[in-house]
Amino acid sequence: MSIWSKVLVGLIFVSAVAFYYFATRTLASHAAWQKAVATYPPVLEAQQKLIKTFEEGDNTTTPPTPSISELEVKLHDLLTGRGKVWRGCKVQKFEDGTLKLAVEVPFPDPHQIQDKMVLYLFEEADGGHYMGEYKVEAIGDKLVSLAPTMMPPTPNLLKQQIDRVKGTRSTWSMYEKLPTDRHDVFRGYDQNQLSQLMPGVPAEVLQEYLRDGTDAQPNDPADRVVDKKYERLLRDYGEYFHALNGQLASLRDQIAAATTDKRIAEKLQADTEKEVQARVTLIDKTLKPELEESKQEVAVITAHRDGLQAKLDEVRKQMDATLADNRRLLAQWVAMQTSAAKRLDEIIDRETAGTAAPYTGE
Repeated sequence: MSIWSKVLVGLIFVSAVAFYYFATRTLASHAAWQKAVATYPPVLEAQQKLIKTFEEGDNTTTPPTPSISELEVKLHDLLTGRGKVWRGCKVQKFEDGTLKLAVEVPFPDPHQIQDKMVLYLFEEADGGHYMGEYKVEAIGDKLVSLAPTMMPPTPNLLKQQIDRVKGTRSTWSMYEKLPTDRHDVFRGYDQNQLSQLMPGVPAEVLQEYLRDGTDAQPNDPADRVVDKKYERLLRDYGEYFHALNGQLASLRDQIAAATTDKRIAEKLQADTEKEVQARVTLIDKTLKPELEESKQEVAVITAHRDGLQAKLDEVRKQMDATLADNRRLLAQWVAMQTSAAKRLDEIIDRETAGTAAPYTGE
């Protein structure tokens, strides 16, 4: 056998080994694919159900799953009602005292923001905050200067807003219109889901959202029943924010007035206490000694009066005795005068008659 024959046999042997290896791998892959294919029907069926759910929707889930066509209608309504939105905005400058902002608007270019436009700012991160209502003061190519339309009415709220702006770690979205309240946004959610979406909301308010769109009850207000269904009252959040800010400002003014009144009352109280202390000092140092002196003088005067009264009583007794003697003497004198007059009349009568006895002087 020639050398080429030997080489050819060697190559055939090597090729046979290689073909054997690849045939073995092919059989193993085929078995693996057959095993995998056996698991595909349930997955395919689940995906087909999911596709059907997306196409037709599912009202049995909580919340109900809308169809793609329903989502397109809702998306159209949302886009129509929300106005323009600028996303991915970054705060480049912030003034603590005035809360004014300089915000970078990355797109679109140009951004189409107009001067004096009112914008509503939100953080884009999950659980982000509503950052407030701002008005455009100046416009640049990429930067927009904004000023708040409502300043926080109290120092604590102002500090809270400053900390919130300084502590933001995400980009912001700026809305041309404040998102409106809608019936279909929260319908179908259970209480736990609503509590997670709206933490801190009172239970009675969550109950309004839970009942929204359900059958009306006999005690429901007439203006909350539409086609025998309960419909909660939609809220104008922009109006609420302005009203709340006004109430807080009013409370701030009332607190300031009450604080001023309290300070005035405290000063009046302090002045009154000083006046009372001065009067007490005057009473202790001046009036009480004068009172003691007056009491002593009253005692002397009283003793003198009592002495005079005793003398007066004695004089009255003497006067009464003298008057009694005078009455007795007057009675005697009257009796004497009467007797003398009678005697004189008798003498005159005798002399007149000529028969009178001569007067003997008796």
